[in-house]
Amino acid sequence: RLINEPTAAAIAYGLDNAAEGVYAVFDLGGGTFDVSILRLSQGVFEVIATAGDSALGGDDYDAALRDWALQQAGAAVDEAVPADERLALLRAARQTKEALTDADSAPMSWSRAGQTQQITVARADFEAATAALTARCLRVLQTAMLDADLQADDIQQVVMVGGATRMPQIRAAVA
Repeated sequence: RLINEPTAAAIAYGLDNAAEGVYAVFDLGGGTFDVSILRLSQGVFEVIATAGDSALGGDDYDAALRDWALQQAGAAVDEAVPADERLALLRAARQTKEALTDADSAPMSWSRAGQTQQITVARADFEAATAALTARCLRVLQTAMLDADLQADDIQQVVMVGGATRMPQIRAAVA
């Protein structure tokens, strides 16, 4: 039998054995973002609201950090940067983003015009560079809550799904 993704996530996280109540599944993957509000009653999940942004994900956080790093290096974001350098910078941004999950700052280096560029990225810099993306996540969450006619206190637990939910600013914003 096929079940929808939020219900599958809830079951994978063991919520089918949890107390009856209302749960939110906050799914921020690499390329998409979805929120589902579920009600567990007598062992059955009912999806009471969903919302999402198919153009928002962890990859957008990487791109925002890439653009911020270019600006810090004195390059305009729209400056013609060769594709291989832009891709290398995007990889460096992803590695730095992941390092900032556990550290207050992390080095970021990449090659630009044959020279190695290196900066230190503070977690606060990353959070500022991506604040608009985090705000978009919260708007989607608020939409789902409004659609379900619920307040934050009505949610028993939030299940964080997807690698991008490891970012401290996402965890803090959802909390």
